[in-house]
Amino acid sequence: MNDNELLDLYLAGDTRAFEKFYSRHKNSLYTFIYNRIPGKAEDIFQDSFFQFVNALSDREITNPVGYLYKIALNNVRKQYRRKREGFLDFNPDNYEEKEKNESMVLGETELKSALTSLAAEKPDFYDVLHLHIYESMTFDQISEFRDENRNTVASRFRYALAFLRKYIEKERSRLNKRGKYDN
Repeated sequence: MNDNELLDLYLAGDTRAFEKFYSRHKNSLYTFIYNRIPGKAEDIFQDSFFQFVNALSDREITNPVGYLYKIALNNVRKQYRRKREGFLDFNPDNYEEKEKNESMVLGETELKSALTSLAAEKPDFYDVLHLHIYESMTFDQISEFRDENRNTVASRFRYALAFLRKYIEKERSRLNKRGKYDN
């Protein structure tokens, strides 16, 4: 069943249909949020699903995953605005995962660090990368979701990949200088 069919069943009273929808998208959505605001990810994640469920009964949603991500993205932006206005004491450095063993070769930890850095420094690039890779959305779908030109979306994806390559090369170089990484 596709997402729209599951949500139609949910609106008809089948809670298991929503559980399937939730299970299908929870990990990707949480990662999307966590890479933006690690310390607030759980709260934003729950709020986003809550707002999504409330919206289901209020309006017809043709692209449920896109709508869910739009809610999450708006909630993330709201947190950033609060930070700028001084309402939150948020510092992403407080939440960064510390490397326990610096002699590890580049792996999952470094990729997470690179993605977190991309999300902080180039949020538009990160959004496109995440939606394309983790949600398997096409550039056309992302373009429609973000209300942007398709070529802009494709460029942001390429720039995101270039950013990640450069970040990983710098990390490898840093570790090579310390003698802790061998190709």
